[in-house]
This record gives sequence, structure tokens and C-alpha cells, in this order.
Amino acid sequence: MDDFHDVAINSALSREEFEAMVEQDSGLETNGEMSNTDLLREVNSTSLAVDEEDDIAAVPLSIEQKMEMLNCMRQFIEEKGMESAMPTLRAFEKTIFSEATKTRQTTLDSIFK
Repeated sequence: MDDFHDVAINSALSREEFEAMVEQDSGLETNGEMSNTDLLREVNSTSLAVDEEDDIAAVPLSIEQKMEMLNCMRQFIEEKGMESAMPTLRAFEKTIFSEATKTRQTTLDSIFK
């Protein structure tokens, strides 16, 4: 724990919680010690792998999923009294309602075939 005397503790943690978190791996056996250079190399190679995964195209949400998301967002905003978020919610609603109208719009010809 002496190695961490100059580390700032997150305000969400008490000193005891921080010490417990640091000590949780104290009994872990290792096959040697890694230098800072080795640690940085490992972190950088790992973060590159994560970035490659981010390039995978996301599956588009259905209109039903988007509408459910809007309902959840509206409920959350109302529960938390976050009036300042309402303009953003309305912008989402306008975009999604427009998209829903375009995908569901039909002509009379298609109804009376």
C-alpha cells in the first residue's frame, strides 16, 4: 500500500474501500514483474484490439425498438425531473416519428389491389 501514497482516491470510495481494492490481487502469483514499458505496450496493444471491434457495423434498430427507447427516455426524464433534456428528447421523437411515417406510408393503389 505504500506504493500508492500519492495516488488520488476516487471520492466515491472510502480509504478502506480503496485499500481493499488495491490489496485484492496481493496474493496473486505472477511469473515476474512487468516494467512500465511492458505495461504500456500491453495496454496499447489491447486498446487497439478494442478499436478494431468498434469498426463492426451495428445492426440497425427497428422502429419498434426506437419507439420503446423513446418511451424509456421519456419516463426517465420525467422521473428525474430533467426538464432541460426535453428539447433533446423532442428532437429524437421528431426524427424517429418521421422515419416511422416513411416506412409505414402506403398509397391507395397498394390497399385496393
